[in-house]
Amino acid sequence: MTSRVLKALGAVAATLAATLPLPLLAQEDGRYAFTQDYDPAPAMWELSDEDTTIYMLGTIHLLPEGFRWRNPQLDTIIEEADVLVVETSDADSEGAVESISPKIVRVLANRQPTSAQLSPQSRPRWRQLVAMSGLPFEYVDNVPVMVALLGFGQAGLAGDPSSYDHGVETVLQREFTERGKPIESIEDFGRVMYSLFRTDDEAVVSELDVQLRQWGGKTLDGLYSAETQALVGNDYWAMEHAWARGEVAEEFDLGFGGGKIGDAFNEVLLDRRNAQWAAWLENRLEQPGTVLLAVGAGHFEGPESVLAYLEGRGLRARRIN
Repeated sequence: MTSRVLKALGAVAATLAATLPLPLLAQEDGRYAFTQDYDPAPAMWELSDEDTTIYMLGTIHLLPEGFRWRNPQLDTIIEEADVLVVETSDADSEGAVESISPKIVRVLANRQPTSAQLSPQSRPRWRQLVAMSGLPFEYVDNVPVMVALLGFGQAGLAGDPSSYDHGVETVLQREFTERGKPIESIEDFGRVMYSLFRTDDEAVVSELDVQLRQWGGKTLDGLYSAETQALVGNDYWAMEHAWARGEVAEEFDLGFGGGKIGDAFNEVLLDRRNAQWAAWLENRLEQPGTVLLAVGAGHFEGPESVLAYLEGRGLRARRIN
């Protein structure tokens, strides 16, 4: 699993992981330098009928300062749009954790700690892995494995200069607020986050047990890809450059592999949400006006993308750049 996977996840997962404590690492001089010798044009689509136009922009939630992604076409759409729709607006996310915390407390009270579910051989390796993440063992051991793994991924971003302050949705929300234009959410943040806690993770723990028994224990190799740790400069930012150039992959990989862990993440964070968003988009066409939808770029990639679910409803979104 790549340590930078959270950049490709939806805002729900990223926001959840961002609440976890992170170890402080010094940035390496030059490692995160980048250049852009191209005109940015992130992929956009148009879904419309007689009186409604919905522009759909694939985004990256965290970006480094100075990374260019704007262009005249997008600026015109921003100017024309009556409303901005994001995965979860800043206003809607406030208090979401608080509102679902009683439910989460009940889930955790009835959950057997991960270490108690693992084989005797895997338990000490689980402690090793948690120690490498820099997160408190008691917390990690008690939350569902999916939540714990998101925390591991976020911890792996320590030192990376990307931030929400420079992410696409944050920038757009600031602009729409300054212009007095409304901002809406396409989903209920609390409900999606709660789904991560309430998912039955028995199969996930079982697969984790197998992976831990196969793990050498000295490095994160085998559980996390060490590949990104050696990348520098533009190679480190390859995913961001590909997105800014408008490249759309035929497959989207969250980075958790193709086993039960990967399947669980795909179901909760991608497939289920994409299907719900397609239904939301179909209903939104009933309201006249111009909408700018800005959501994670990964939701437009792969056979279970929002675009695919729209086609399943007889709707076709047209690529406009």
